[in-house]
Amino acid sequence: CETCGFKHVTPLPSDEELAKLYEEEFYTTTKPNYFAHVEEDKEWWNMHFTMRLEILEHHAPGKKILDIGSGPGYFLECAKRCGWDGVGFEPSPQAANYSRKLGVQVVNDFFTYEKALPYGPFDVIYLETVLEHVPYPIQFLTDIRKLLSPGGLVSIVSPNDYNPFQILLKNQLGFKPWWVAPPQHLNYFNFDSIKKLLVRLGWSVTECLGTIPMELFLLSGDNYIGNDPLGRACHAKRKQLEKNLFAHWKNELMRFYQTLPSHGIG
Repeated sequence: CETCGFKHVTPLPSDEELAKLYEEEFYTTTKPNYFAHVEEDKEWWNMHFTMRLEILEHHAPGKKILDIGSGPGYFLECAKRCGWDGVGFEPSPQAANYSRKLGVQVVNDFFTYEKALPYGPFDVIYLETVLEHVPYPIQFLTDIRKLLSPGGLVSIVSPNDYNPFQILLKNQLGFKPWWVAPPQHLNYFNFDSIKKLLVRLGWSVTECLGTIPMELFLLSGDNYIGNDPLGRACHAKRKQLEKNLFAHWKNELMRFYQTLPSHGIG
């Protein structure tokens, strides 16, 4: 999109469609096994959350954090364990109730600036796979900025779509663009387009990291597209690799994550 500077679907779904998806269907129809899988992955998630919180603590002016789209609440739980004062916004009642059993504070509602204002300001606002879901990310980021303390940070975790591995798989190996998945994913960012968007909105980029890309399994012959058991098996291998590196080679793992964006992968 020449106006927005990143790829997005058109037309966008209506507010009513999105409300039905995230309040009723996301953890029942769309991802019925989500909570079982996330429990199985909790140790791996906590590894990533711990690394991210260490980065945030190094740069943030304080330890008050807002988690938008907080899902099962594991990030908030990890942040609380690390001494952060956190609150989440989560539209799904299933996920919000699941989170509250962990002892974290979650508002069962869609995020808006007005609804979040009484809980702020925040030193960090955390978006874990959220920005690709929102219909108007420019306005979304503009509202977020108004909730930050001076010197505050936003941490954005988003799929790296139309990356070189995906293009290789599509153009040379006959894969269809499986990563295009409306109405869940409305926006499609890569390292370059998301950085340009943030700079255009007046942000400065402090850190840029990638993670080990799942496309490596597709390139190795494990076609997990539409095959959930194989996808989980590939994910289990990635988890074990990262956990071993985290336990025995943590600094080098971080440096590896930091090199991936320069190649457009991860």
